[in-house]
Amino acid sequence: MKKLLVILICLMFTTAAMADPLILGADLAGMVCYPEGCDESTAEYVYRYAYPTIDGGDEVSQMINEFYAYMVEDALGFAAPMAAEEIYGSGIQAYTTITSEITCNSDDFFAVKVVSESFLGAAASSVVRGHVFARTGDKAGTVVSLPYLLGILDADETDSWLLDRQTAKADNMVRTLVWDVIQDQLSDGSVGYYDDLTYEILEGNFYPEEDFYLDADGNLIFFLQEGTVAPVTEGVLYFPFTLEELLDEI
Repeated sequence: MKKLLVILICLMFTTAAMADPLILGADLAGMVCYPEGCDESTAEYVYRYAYPTIDGGDEVSQMINEFYAYMVEDALGFAAPMAAEEIYGSGIQAYTTITSEITCNSDDFFAVKVVSESFLGAAASSVVRGHVFARTGDKAGTVVSLPYLLGILDADETDSWLLDRQTAKADNMVRTLVWDVIQDQLSDGSVGYYDDLTYEILEGNFYPEEDFYLDADGNLIFFLQEGTVAPVTEGVLYFPFTLEELLDEI
């Protein structure tokens, strides 16, 4: 039964790369300067954003567009004004710049990597987010988490115990795989992790159920934010796995 599940899900990803990608529209992009009435050259804080939009009248396209429209509305209504207020009068020229990259556009999934770069007075920082939208099934048009993508949770599951159990199962499985990679990198010195790094520190800074996106081949790319398990100079750390590798561990 496990082998059949692996075959079916792998076929889904393989065929997904072949067919009907979503048609992109112009980016949902803009810039807001604070205090109000300033331009980019005189502003104390500049908030820039760019998210993808889908040029289609179907429900899935509309839901994806609404997802990013809400993110912009929420940021301009709360996060951006609050950040501007915190640095008001400091003499700092601060900014937040949000960019996005479409990493997978297949029949079954539409994945976006979002990078938020900020300077708010102390040091520049970068935060990565991944959004994987389902295009088919009961989750179509919504961002799916790792347990749904792996097929260990049904789209209509509402049992909180099962939701927590399967999410923890997926998280622990991926954390173990990433920890093994970290051990190899520590051995060969390819990444300068913190000397006191432990599995518990990794666990507290890495949430695999949402800290991932898909690439064009359907591989899952997990990430650790900069400064969490290694110095900021190491940047964001990426850990790619094929779907087959993950399903073999379930």
